[in-house]
Amino acid sequence: MDDITPEHLLYGSILLYLAAAFAAILFSRSHKLCTIWSQVLCIAGAAAGTASSVALLFSGQESITISPFEASIPYLSISMTLDHLSALFLLILSILTFCVSIYSIGYLSHYHGKRNIGLFQFLYASFILSMILVFTANHAIFFFMAWEIMAVVSYFLVVFESEKEETRKAGLIYVVMTHLGSAFLLMAIMLMFYYTNSFALTPVSLDQIPESGRNIMFLLFLVGFATKAGVIPLHIWLPYAHPAAPGNVSSLMSGIMIKTAVYGLLRFVFFYLGVSSPWWGVLILLLGVISAVLGVLYAYIEQNMKKLLAYSSIENMGIIFIGLGVGFLALTQEKQTVAALALTAALLHCFNHTLFKGGLFLSVGSVHYATHTKNMEELGGLIKKMPVTAVFFLCCSLSIAAVVPFNGFIGEWLTYQSIFASIASGNAAMNITLILSAAALALTGALAAACFIKLFGISFLGLPRSEQAAQAKEVPFSMNLGTGVLATLCLLAGLFPQTMIALIDRAVVSVVKASAEPILRGSFLDLYRPINFSALLPEVSFSGSMTAKPAGIIAAPLVAAIAMILLVLAALLVLRLFGGAYRERRYGTWDCGFKELNPRMQYTGTAFSKPIKIVFKIFFRTSKDLKRSGDDFYHPKAMEYTIVNESPFEKYFYIPLLAWITNWSRRLKFMIQTGSVHTYLLYIFVAVLVLMLYNRMV
Repeated sequence: MDDITPEHLLYGSILLYLAAAFAAILFSRSHKLCTIWSQVLCIAGAAAGTASSVALLFSGQESITISPFEASIPYLSISMTLDHLSALFLLILSILTFCVSIYSIGYLSHYHGKRNIGLFQFLYASFILSMILVFTANHAIFFFMAWEIMAVVSYFLVVFESEKEETRKAGLIYVVMTHLGSAFLLMAIMLMFYYTNSFALTPVSLDQIPESGRNIMFLLFLVGFATKAGVIPLHIWLPYAHPAAPGNVSSLMSGIMIKTAVYGLLRFVFFYLGVSSPWWGVLILLLGVISAVLGVLYAYIEQNMKKLLAYSSIENMGIIFIGLGVGFLALTQEKQTVAALALTAALLHCFNHTLFKGGLFLSVGSVHYATHTKNMEELGGLIKKMPVTAVFFLCCSLSIAAVVPFNGFIGEWLTYQSIFASIASGNAAMNITLILSAAALALTGALAAACFIKLFGISFLGLPRSEQAAQAKEVPFSMNLGTGVLATLCLLAGLFPQTMIALIDRAVVSVVKASAEPILRGSFLDLYRPINFSALLPEVSFSGSMTAKPAGIIAAPLVAAIAMILLVLAALLVLRLFGGAYRERRYGTWDCGFKELNPRMQYTGTAFSKPIKIVFKIFFRTSKDLKRSGDDFYHPKAMEYTIVNESPFEKYFYIPLLAWITNWSRRLKFMIQTGSVHTYLLYIFVAVLVLMLYNRMV
């Protein structure tokens, strides 16, 4: 075992995912065997990936490099480097993959005999493998190839249920937007080679790329990666694609795929370009604030559970971008430690978001598995029908609402601390921007808590609103096991954040060459450190000249948690023994004089979100439709009141832009696509002539 190195573990992880893809083809005729073999191999690959990343982060090595494929053609060799930054993201990916793969063993059973499970499993393993290649690519061409593979494979996973019209629409929007972002990345990569004559992802000196070139490359990288992250206004694909994909795929896409954008920004901007202009940070900070506030507002008014979670992912990516923006600003002000704190906050929230959002998507997948609906208005009472799913859903909801002691609180708190630490005298405009960012983050947190109160309350509490909810049953054990591991990790990461912060600190130091430890020392996070009570006890004299202290008690958070549980149990025991006989009394719920309550009397998700919709109506395009049935206008037999919420970005930006592009494309078609070979030869001649003149001038 001593001979096993991070390189061996990384090789093993890649080979196991390849074996999972091969098993999907080999056992494609037997859906059950195909699912079990492929997912078990993915679980093993995730375990090897976790071990590889942890081994590197805890070792003294800065990086490891493996070369599975060497080619004589330049830039086509596959060479993979795992450094501390990529190891951190590989760890996040592997943890989520481990849980999702366990979940998928049971979840995919409802596709058996109905769909091509072999194809799905092949795409599933390829999708995970493509993200590993993105995180470990050590030159830009290999990175772009892996990025495109990830985009194409994820598209096929999104449209897996292609017979549905909304799924096909979601796939079209997704593939258009993701390749739009790829086009911007390709332009930035070409500029990399133009200025440096290299595709290597190593830091470049300031004199290699002029300031104007750096600014253009930053904007191109920002648009390309922000599109994948779903940052507003480039978010249009995310609320369509995530709800359309199967539940386990949605968990991977929201939990880790959109984080590849964060990795790309850090790798290509922080690490490669370097931060040289304050407006870079301001722009990222503003994008983060807008995405956080609008994302949670759009999530709040949604009734589709998966679409609500998709908008919530936009909100959380906004929070991560706020941390990145503060880090950029701190670097331009030469505050390395503050930059390290901001980057630690952003990366910690990446990890936390992967856990609770992955768990939430799996929980919603369980609800959809049991009820065949994603509309919370058709649910209710599921806490009695699916108690295990309800507990895990509640844990992940408390985490995303930043409720102590779950993990969501720590990342957001560190983001606040980085904002406050960035405020300095002498720059009023910047200070106002930071203060408003903190206020927006506070508003986001409050709305997120209300949003998930609505989601859990409407879906799991009260009475069933439909026959599907009334007949719901608990999902298979493997589905609850995968979700339960993520929910448990949400609690453990909240109780013991120092472990993950220590790993993140190694990645942060590799990027900004500074640690956040000096700021974190003495903060509230010291409450999470083990306390040696022996230091507080008086000395005891022994015979002779020796003195010593009594053996101390090491109190860690786990010990404190166990002590609290024992105290509660002791209190209950005392009440039971000395509180008199226990008598149970049953009463009916107060029903305002009605014979009995029924589901129509319950609060709905629409009613719950109505006050917020009124207050922030400027951000929504709401249309209302009232239909009456019957001949009598004043005494109709039935009425149907429908409220439709439209996206302003889609209505006022994307739809007009698409119409303008289509119109001009039709006009230019007759000029460019003439059908004449002579015209096409003329185009080629002019293009060659322009290139020759350009080379002559250069």
